[in-house]
Amino acid sequence: MDKSNTEYNLNKSVLPSDWIHMAGVELHSDEGINVYGFIFETFVSGGYSSMLTRFASTKYIIPTLPAFTSFKNMIALTPCYQNTVVSINLKLKSGSMTYDNKQYSDNDTIRLIVNKYNTLQLSHTSDLSGTMVTSSKAVIVVSGNQCNTAVPANIRLGDCNPFIESVLPTNQLDNIFITPYISTRLNNTVRIQVINSTNLTIKTGNKTISKTIKARDFFDFYYSTISFISSSEDILVTSYPHGLGESEGDPFMMTIPGVNQYLYEYDFVVPTGFDSYISITVQSDATDGLFLDGNSSKSQSSVFSISKGMKNFSISVCLYRQGFIALNIKRKFGLVYGFSAMKILGMVTVTPLEWLIKLTIK
Repeated sequence: MDKSNTEYNLNKSVLPSDWIHMAGVELHSDEGINVYGFIFETFVSGGYSSMLTRFASTKYIIPTLPAFTSFKNMIALTPCYQNTVVSINLKLKSGSMTYDNKQYSDNDTIRLIVNKYNTLQLSHTSDLSGTMVTSSKAVIVVSGNQCNTAVPANIRLGDCNPFIESVLPTNQLDNIFITPYISTRLNNTVRIQVINSTNLTIKTGNKTISKTIKARDFFDFYYSTISFISSSEDILVTSYPHGLGESEGDPFMMTIPGVNQYLYEYDFVVPTGFDSYISITVQSDATDGLFLDGNSSKSQSSVFSISKGMKNFSISVCLYRQGFIALNIKRKFGLVYGFSAMKILGMVTVTPLEWLIKLTIK
């Protein structure tokens, strides 16, 4: 494989339906690579970054939003090892699932054995947020929706779009988050998913919200530029930038990295034919230390700041063209970035270097 041959189109016939199917790939390389999965249709698109297997784990909590009209919410997982016992404790607002002639409802647990290179997929019209996935050996999990608007249908702008994201295992969650400014998207829904009963404090603009959320429940709020989230327990934070009117852009889904998960260095690729909008979150006294491909860079298109107590953060927003990009700062920082081939598309990935495989040959 070389830089001119890094894309592989999968026939739709290999995509699994619900329950267990032979549908899994393991990649090895002698160089660092990134692996991205994309669904790319005429009017809709979505994408996610695959997790490095050594960071896969045995416990996950699922984030989703209610899907648009009759579309379904989805969970898919694949084990890293043979004979993996998987337990899925369902959280369903309504309805049930049937597997092997047995019906499962809210708070029921589905137990089954899944082998390496197999994929287990579940889908339901009910919101699956708070569903717990545990396993005897490490698994990799993704979740999302067949099509979603991120807001109630009566106030949506743009079309619905498929949502898909790798789910962080519970041992990689955090209790401090900055939701970044997303270029061109001033309206965003944030879902905070908790595992245990949790006290939340959210600062957005001049407003501060305090809430206590029950175990495995969630809290949603809207923000327009940036916000600060702190919690008494580790939580999972997912952002859903809203669609735009006049075919200017559809909604999408992304995971927000916790402040304590920030790294010193990230590298990623902007695919051919795409531009990338990058939001960099760093402590305010380190904004001059950004290095792009080894060279000092101060070229930000815009900068936003937020403070909570003694914590001061700045968010820099940049536009980069296609190609391989390496960013590093002398302080740990958070990074999210998104792709845009034309205004109707939106695909966003969160890229901590420690758990990404890179399908870009450096």
